[in-house]
Amino acid sequence: MAAFTHDGEPLAKALKRLHHERPATLAGLAVCITGIVPGFKGNEAEQAAYLAGAAKTTKNVSSKTALLVIGDNAGRDKLDRAERWNTPTITAREFLALI
Repeated sequence: MAAFTHDGEPLAKALKRLHHERPATLAGLAVCITGIVPGFKGNEAEQAAYLAGAAKTTKNVSSKTALLVIGDNAGRDKLDRAERWNTPTITAREFLALI
């Protein structure tokens, strides 16, 4: 089942439109997303990161991870790894503002 924006536009279409209207805010970054980003299902948050210019999205935090997005019910292991590697973190709300 497809996700929609608050005004009824299919989310995938809205993300592609925004991709062309906004600068690539995550240009070249390796981004890891943990937990649930409100408004996204499955891998839609990862797709949004790519559309915002992320070079790649990862399932685990490493020394090469440039940014960890912390969603609802975030995994403790990823938070611990981000702390260990001094990886910058942002909340899901901050992520939504970037994309």
